[in-house]
Amino acid sequence: MTALGGKRVLVTGGTSGIGRACVERLVADGAAVVFTGRSRDRGETVAATTRATFMPADARDAAEVLRSVESALAALGGIDVLVNNAGILFQGSIEDTPSLAWRELLAVNLTAAFVYAKTCFEPMKAGGGGTMIHIASDTGIRGIPSIAAYSVTKAGVRMLSDVLALEGAPVGIRSNAVCPGDVLPGVQATPTGFESHAEDPSIWTLPPCGRFAEGADVASLVAYLAADEARHISGATLRIDGAGGAGLVLP
Repeated sequence: MTALGGKRVLVTGGTSGIGRACVERLVADGAAVVFTGRSRDRGETVAATTRATFMPADARDAAEVLRSVESALAALGGIDVLVNNAGILFQGSIEDTPSLAWRELLAVNLTAAFVYAKTCFEPMKAGGGGTMIHIASDTGIRGIPSIAAYSVTKAGVRMLSDVLALEGAPVGIRSNAVCPGDVLPGVQATPTGFESHAEDPSIWTLPPCGRFAEGADVASLVAYLAADEARHISGATLRIDGAGGAGLVLP
């Protein structure tokens, strides 16, 4: 276990999947955690089982994002770690992606990540530094046509992480992008009014390691990056995909 005692952490999209696994791991490692999400029922369930604090927020709404940061800062008394995890997915090519779905993907996956990071930057700087961990995707490194718009937004998250690392380095703020492959359970929110079958593991490709990742696998990397042991890691893009991105496997 990494030592996170005394760390004050905000996790976005922490009510299910990777986000929930991060909340559980960071609390177990001793951090004080506030997490956000759209579903009040799921949020209250996670809060009851982890002792973390739930702040309802719809990542599509910049005003709600700002309010959730203000509430988190007040609850935590500052911030040391931001885990930018909130995200939605749409199944389809660029040609098949409706404009409304595109706008929602941008709002949740990229704009909300930008607003959370920008709003947390100054409090981290005032507190002597901190770390930002952005949950991107292996599709942000090499696009997948069947989830084309999602791939584009996650590539943007990777670049956001890099420029934050550059701006943050002189003031003690680290920023890294974590790029998971397919993660079980594969349930992820979709844009309002649209359906997606991307949560069906039968359409996934098993990575060379022989198993799909679990949320806890990603959370363990997040916990390490949040800890002081990772103090010299910044500006990194870290795949966690069981060697799925190590090369091209021809059918």
